[in-house]
Amino acid sequence: MEHYRETNNCWMKFRAMEFLVSFLKNHNKDIINDDIFSVVNDIYTQAQFLWEFRKFFTPVKRKGLRNSYSRKHHADLDFKSSPQEFLRDIWDLNSGRKTIVEFVDAMVKKTVAAQAPAALRPEKKWTELVKMMQLDSFEENILLITRCVCHDILYEYCVSGRTNAEDAIDFIAKCLDCPREKVADAVSESSRLRRYDCVDDDIDFRYRLEDFFSGIQTDPLSSSYYQKMKKTALPWDFYGDLAQKHGSLLKNLLRSGKPVNILLYGAPGTGKTSFARSLAAELKLECYNIAQSSSDYCRNNRSDCSPGFRFAALQICDNSIVSEKSLLIVDEADEMLLGNHFSAHQNYSGPNEKSRLNAVLDTLKTPVIWITNCPAYALDESSRRRFDYSIKFEPLNAVQRLAIWKNNVSRMKLKKYFSDELLERLASEFPISAGGITQALKNLEVFAPAGKEVEETVRKLINIHCELMDIDCKADEKLLPAQDYSLAGLNITGDIKLDMIVGAVRKFINGSGAASPDRPRMNLLLSGPPGTGKTEFVKFLGKELGKKIHVCMGSDLLNMYVGGTEQNIKNAFARAEAENAILFLDEIDGMVQNRERSSHSWEVTQVNELLHRMENFNGVMIGATNFFKNLDPAIMRRFTFKLDFNYLDNEGKKIFFERMFKCSLNPAEVLRLNAIPNLAPGDFRTVRQALYYLDSDSNALRLESLEKESAAKPAAPRCSSSGRFGF
Repeated sequence: MEHYRETNNCWMKFRAMEFLVSFLKNHNKDIINDDIFSVVNDIYTQAQFLWEFRKFFTPVKRKGLRNSYSRKHHADLDFKSSPQEFLRDIWDLNSGRKTIVEFVDAMVKKTVAAQAPAALRPEKKWTELVKMMQLDSFEENILLITRCVCHDILYEYCVSGRTNAEDAIDFIAKCLDCPREKVADAVSESSRLRRYDCVDDDIDFRYRLEDFFSGIQTDPLSSSYYQKMKKTALPWDFYGDLAQKHGSLLKNLLRSGKPVNILLYGAPGTGKTSFARSLAAELKLECYNIAQSSSDYCRNNRSDCSPGFRFAALQICDNSIVSEKSLLIVDEADEMLLGNHFSAHQNYSGPNEKSRLNAVLDTLKTPVIWITNCPAYALDESSRRRFDYSIKFEPLNAVQRLAIWKNNVSRMKLKKYFSDELLERLASEFPISAGGITQALKNLEVFAPAGKEVEETVRKLINIHCELMDIDCKADEKLLPAQDYSLAGLNITGDIKLDMIVGAVRKFINGSGAASPDRPRMNLLLSGPPGTGKTEFVKFLGKELGKKIHVCMGSDLLNMYVGGTEQNIKNAFARAEAENAILFLDEIDGMVQNRERSSHSWEVTQVNELLHRMENFNGVMIGATNFFKNLDPAIMRRFTFKLDFNYLDNEGKKIFFERMFKCSLNPAEVLRLNAIPNLAPGDFRTVRQALYYLDSDSNALRLESLEKESAAKPAAPRCSSSGRFGF
């Protein structure tokens, strides 16, 4: 018996032998694959097995087996074959099946009786697993059988082999000598074995757990599913307005002693995770982070890195901690909340995913904060209504970034390096996340620059970060008007001069009449053909008034998902208002075409959302279009001024020619220029750029190029408004 004591996992192999006996009692079919008997090979040598066989079978019985085998196979029974092959050969005789069951059963009992008590005790790690999963003895036996199967100890038991969950249930029921329905209930979707992801949909043992049993994973098993957060959280007052707005309600909810689900959603890099940690610290709650699918323990089998695993980890943690003193954080919960399916114009999580999410939301005992970068409309409505509280995190604006810069500089004791003016410039110029700001300051501490080197170093660090994150840090530079830009020469139809429009916008920004309920909104519509100066006018206005400009192309706001465009429109207005910036919607016709021609309901709701935001916007909004006649009539009433940019008249052509090319024209050249139709300021810039490297100062070549630009334009009706602008 010394062999058995030296064998690894003796307890599991002895249990496998017991399962084998039970299986053979309940299975009276052929066994083609002899792997079913492989556990016998793991315990006995060929010599030991033959010794036990001769002791159990009398000479008469052995002779009978030989004769039966010889009649069926026309060959002698091979007593030198391996135990599993020998047993399979006898099983095939039909008449020998009952005898084989008795023989194997006797061997098991004799072998177990000869073992030391330690060899019959479960592995410590197995006991740890069963305790953490809170499995009863029946569930434990099922899981042990699936683990044996995964190790080829009991693999195939019939001609077709194990192919699906139904076969597995049938196999396990025979191993446990119990009704099939009892096993089916123990491995149903609502069972602990499935909820805790111990077995998959085919009732296969999760290979992920083998890292724990093999010793590759040395930490406690619980660390594979959740970890207690030890990192110091930011102080609660770090979050300023956010803490003041939501703090009281959140604290009351979490102090109620009831299980609550809180959703933090919105733009990435806006501090959702750190906010959750600070909230836990503020309430003196133990904070636990639910494992993410990208962790190391999923490295061997990516199929285990699924929302199902994370749901299991969440429920295991929920049942393993003191709920009243804890807070769970499910970070990067996008896949868990969305399921496997999400399509355009339809929010859809497959029935299994949605029902699993909703069941978890309804049954958790511990307060949970779910964190996602997904928009709210991406979540199924049945799931959304289960959240007790939610906070939307918008992209950081310059004001919020400045607060983060100041807080981090103060916390890291770097005030000596930064003036308030420098922090304001950094917050305004670099649209980076809170994490990007923190990272830059941490690295700055390493370099420890002095004097003017501080700004230079921090800018280098941020630029590297922006390049990595594909953030355009020079967007503001693109919004500056051309150096030679002037209102003079533009051909804008109407009686009110452009400088009066600029004055009116300045008056609005300065708050004139702000207390009056009849104070007009300040929405401007710029229409006209391409290149006539609409965008340049917006840039000029921003520079003249000292205002930042938020540019949104119509195509940028359009979203493939139902409700997505409306949300983007809302966000654009909210961001501009938060930063006190001018909102410029270029190509506005792309999202506010006449509703009478709409063929889809969502096209109407997009226009309605824009109308609502324009009506209630407290800032300056400018829309530009090349297709005036396509706009919905209702939107026209929301514009305070409508500016119609035409092609240049003769005076305007001369002004732009001389300004762009730094030269004067003789009378003949003036006549030739006047004869060129449909010229816009953009045409002069295009020609100047084309001739830049030709080192030519020939007006004749410039005029020829302008003629070609004019000739290349399609013959189209003039896009204009009513021919005038005003209130």
